[in-house]
Amino acid sequence: MRKLNFRYYPILILLCLFVNHSIIAQTVAGKVINSATNSPVPFANVTIVQEGQEKKIGVASDENGNFIIGIAQPLPVELEFTAVGFLPRRVVVEAFTRNLEVRLSEDYMQLGEVYITSDKISEQDLKAPIETIKVGLVQLQSTPSFNFYESLGNLKGVDLTTQSVVINTVNTRGFNSSTNQRFRQFTDGIDNQAPGLSFSLGNIVGPSTLDIESVQLVPGPSSAFYGPSSFNGVLEMTTKNPFDYQGFSFTAKAATVSVEKDKSKFLNLGNNFISDLSARYAVAFKDKVGIKLNASILEGVDFRANNYDNIGPGQVYEDTHTIENQSINLVNVYGDDRAALLVVPRTIVPAGGEGGGFSSSVLDTALFVSRKGYREEDLVDYNARNLKLNGEIQFKFTDDIVLSLSAFYGIADAMITSDDRIALRDFEIAQQKAEIKGKNFLLRAYQTQQDAGNTFNVGLLGERIVQAAKPDEVWFDQYRRLYLAGRGFLAARSFADSQFPGNYSKRYEPGTERYDSIRTATIGRQVSDNGAQIFDQSQLKHIEGVYQLGDLQEFFSALSVGGNYRLYDPESNGTLFTDSIGNDITNFEYGAFLEMAKEISDKTEATGSLRFDKNENFEGKFSQRLSVVHQLKGIHFLRASFQRGFRFPNVREQFYNQDLGDKLILGGLSEVTDYYALQGNAFLQNALNDYNEAVATTIYDEDAKLQGAKLKHLDILENGIISQDRFRGLEPEQITSFELGYRSLVQDRRIFEVTYYRNYYNNFIGNLRVVKPRTSPSVDLARAAEQANSPGSSEIFFVTANADDQIVTQGLELLYDISGTSGVNFAVNATFANIIQSSNDPLVPGFNTPPFKFNVRLGHRKISRNFGAEFTWRSRTEFEWQSAFVDGTVDGFSTFDIQMSFRMPAINSLFRLGGTNLHNIGQYNSFGGPEINAFYYLSFTYDPFQSR
Repeated sequence: MRKLNFRYYPILILLCLFVNHSIIAQTVAGKVINSATNSPVPFANVTIVQEGQEKKIGVASDENGNFIIGIAQPLPVELEFTAVGFLPRRVVVEAFTRNLEVRLSEDYMQLGEVYITSDKISEQDLKAPIETIKVGLVQLQSTPSFNFYESLGNLKGVDLTTQSVVINTVNTRGFNSSTNQRFRQFTDGIDNQAPGLSFSLGNIVGPSTLDIESVQLVPGPSSAFYGPSSFNGVLEMTTKNPFDYQGFSFTAKAATVSVEKDKSKFLNLGNNFISDLSARYAVAFKDKVGIKLNASILEGVDFRANNYDNIGPGQVYEDTHTIENQSINLVNVYGDDRAALLVVPRTIVPAGGEGGGFSSSVLDTALFVSRKGYREEDLVDYNARNLKLNGEIQFKFTDDIVLSLSAFYGIADAMITSDDRIALRDFEIAQQKAEIKGKNFLLRAYQTQQDAGNTFNVGLLGERIVQAAKPDEVWFDQYRRLYLAGRGFLAARSFADSQFPGNYSKRYEPGTERYDSIRTATIGRQVSDNGAQIFDQSQLKHIEGVYQLGDLQEFFSALSVGGNYRLYDPESNGTLFTDSIGNDITNFEYGAFLEMAKEISDKTEATGSLRFDKNENFEGKFSQRLSVVHQLKGIHFLRASFQRGFRFPNVREQFYNQDLGDKLILGGLSEVTDYYALQGNAFLQNALNDYNEAVATTIYDEDAKLQGAKLKHLDILENGIISQDRFRGLEPEQITSFELGYRSLVQDRRIFEVTYYRNYYNNFIGNLRVVKPRTSPSVDLARAAEQANSPGSSEIFFVTANADDQIVTQGLELLYDISGTSGVNFAVNATFANIIQSSNDPLVPGFNTPPFKFNVRLGHRKISRNFGAEFTWRSRTEFEWQSAFVDGTVDGFSTFDIQMSFRMPAINSLFRLGGTNLHNIGQYNSFGGPEINAFYYLSFTYDPFQSR
């Protein structure tokens, strides 16, 4: 397959960016006055009238009624002035001026049952049949965060996993991971997932903060509408269109990251930095053709994964091998993960002395021994960058029918945590979309291509360097022989690390020319060629359509039909999937849905949907959803919903076949697992762990010999042998979900929400961890048990499989939010979530979600005329993290974030000064992921259409 070539994109886009640069918005300024009292009207809305446009673009007057608005279209232009309690007024402006005076008349008419909702929530949102969280432009600008995507972590129920200064992962309602495959993310209707990864890499190809208009989050399962894989939730990002937001705007940002604690300094702003430059240009011609261009570049230093705690035997703070603890496994050290079991018989004579010999004992001794690996900081550099380019052209045939052609491109260098630690290097994603949208219909087609570039597996790199010096089979055998000869711990390790018997290499030491040479060579070779480089040029093609039938019938208040077709074309050259030479793989899906709404009474409305989907490798399945919304007295709404859906295994879960050095990750299709003949020839890893624990307990508690203890507990391993009916193919994951919700709006500013949900999963898809020794346990169980405890004579497999038993999750979400016309913003939300799983089920589900999350936001957009500030506090409780990379406990943490905004209306500009994690407490969002430190930033934005 031909490699994607995007070398000319930056040049073309940047050239286009400055075409017609002289068309810059000019301004109209003035004051809004109460015609009856001659007093100013504070916070009146000033919008540009554009007939046929649903969205109104404009600004708000300040507390003294003053306003300034950018005009990017030829004069004359019509402005509309509105305010609560006043009659609207339109004024035609024929010349740019700074002294426009507009008088509004008070409205004394009583509106009875009609009510006005605040800007942050509409009546439609209050009555929504499923929970939705909408965040508008104003809130995105004011939330303390370096960019809009990071601000999503403040929303109710959201888990934001920071992987890099470039990449964050969003999730809701459990089963969080850094490779979240149950949560879907869209930009203007385009699925943002990387086709070969089956998940979205944060926002590396999405919109910049300059171009984002709004964000909508739908937590929980939504497969009946969005299709399979939308089990945890959906994030929809909408960008600014070129008709409503015209002119030139740009942002320059700078920030410090990875701040090191230094008590000798009164104020330590940091030692590493990032910069982020963004520009946007849009122009419309006679309201018929609109063009916009976006470019942004982020560069700097990435967060570091520097957890060097010991998760092997011994104390957590031990990081070097000693006679008391010869097995060390540090979290972000690679090559030391698997340990071998060494048996010291009671007949050994104590060696004594400083060499680390044995102490006298009458018992057999069993101890684990591991090799010395390499720290992540010795394997990678932490440079980060993200270049994003976006262009769109829209043709407006009528006020209702618009054709849009758009393209997105992103290239990134960043660290992420997948099934291992991965260094994205020159990682590219390109997306192209064609869409025609009318009042009652939508037809959209898009495609996504990715190119892994020079991306490599960091954990595998460390493992390859360790094995390049001497294979595990030889190293552990040499160590065992010298150790049992009574030579002691230090001598045994030194001998195993040597070149003996001459055809091996000494351990490669970081900082030496030998080490740099082997590291460079390993990164340059693909995984399938005993290297660490990942080849991935996968593609995705998608087409969908929706038609609204509401005007063609009278029974339903709304009726829609739609369908889609999708084709995955994985291309990894055998480094990720089973697509080795001569074995090309593809996977297609298609589906159709029907959605309807019916008013049961003037207070109650029911909505339902029915969807059918089919995957190439699985039988077709139906999804159903039924929701009922009832309005109580006043603006209070009760919501109840039921949904039954499913999720097809994605490309990774079907075809995965990746070597991680210390283990292999396999997809669950039988044609993948059959190659390794695991049935009857391997056993569950947790059975091996239980067996080792039982043997050790018997030796020490019953004064027994090791051999006798082994024979006594072989039944544990026998019960853990992989049966013949295992790994005979995957089944789609199924969910039955119940949700109850209450939402109210009081005094046009107080939003109160309560949501309870309970999900039942059948055939849940996760990892089954098995060990395969060289000798089949069905032939010689005792010998297989001995081999299973040695990396040189066994292999570990993480196989995608279905859970044996039902898995249940439940949660409670609360929100109280106050927004006033005075500019005060206060919101608090809290979330509880937990999982119920049978203790006998060997599958690892990876719930990875804090039981409790809390967020508090307090701010004022206009403390003074041109100054605003906002403060947030986020807190997460401790939780367990499970992944193919590593398992462990993520400590709870709390962070304080603040942002101050300084407006300069005369030049349509905004300064922002802020910081996240102000008290610089090192924290982790995932076990084994990067440490997140303080983040201080300063930004300058020029934007004639920014909200004031």
